[in-house]
Amino acid sequence: MRVHLLDILRGISVSAMIVYHFFWDLGYFKFIELENVTRGLPLLFAQCIGASFIIISGISLRLASYSNNFSAKFLKRLLVLVLICLAITSITYYIDKKSFIFFGILHFLATCSLLGLLLLKIKNNNFLFILFLCSLAVSTSEITFDLPNQVSWLGLNREIPMTNDFYPLFPWVSFYFFGLWVSKPLKKHLMKRNIIYGFYYPKFVIIYSGLQFLGRNSLTIYILHQPIFFSLFFIFIRISS
Repeated sequence: MRVHLLDILRGISVSAMIVYHFFWDLGYFKFIELENVTRGLPLLFAQCIGASFIIISGISLRLASYSNNFSAKFLKRLLVLVLICLAITSITYYIDKKSFIFFGILHFLATCSLLGLLLLKIKNNNFLFILFLCSLAVSTSEITFDLPNQVSWLGLNREIPMTNDFYPLFPWVSFYFFGLWVSKPLKKHLMKRNIIYGFYYPKFVIIYSGLQFLGRNSLTIYILHQPIFFSLFFIFIRISS
């Protein structure tokens, strides 16, 4: 069963991601200063986008666990995620060995999917809330260690590795735990009442349909939008020169 509200929220996050990445590409191709979109409010905007995806993923996993054939669907999606992660790492390593993506948001979500699968067996929702608070405490404590670069994906290293997309477990796993925890009290409200119908007006049909399309195809859009942007920028630069 599709939860239309989650599709809408995911669609909004996808739209915001596309806007941010367009301006990031402007900086990458030196049409603007890249620092203008990697610091201050633009950086906060990007972090809010990432957090929204992670929270929605946590909610979606738990709601999906109530559906039929969950195990088969979960394994299929996890396999797709792992293959895409391998492709992203390989391609970015070929392009730039110094800042290739080794633990981006998809790597993070694949890891959290495995953690979430284990946590789904916990029936007491208070435990998830405690886990969320503990992870939040670690994330905000600024605890760091002199760890090898191989485990920098934990987010506890003193030195942040050079990479173009980095979502370490800490602090980002706190948002995933929050999504898992909040999904239980939201389950009845989302699945039985289908909240979206209350805001559905004829003049907004196109907007809702567009956001639902983006939300339902978020993974595909995430994969394709940057290659499309890069191709368009290369074409524009070639023509203008």
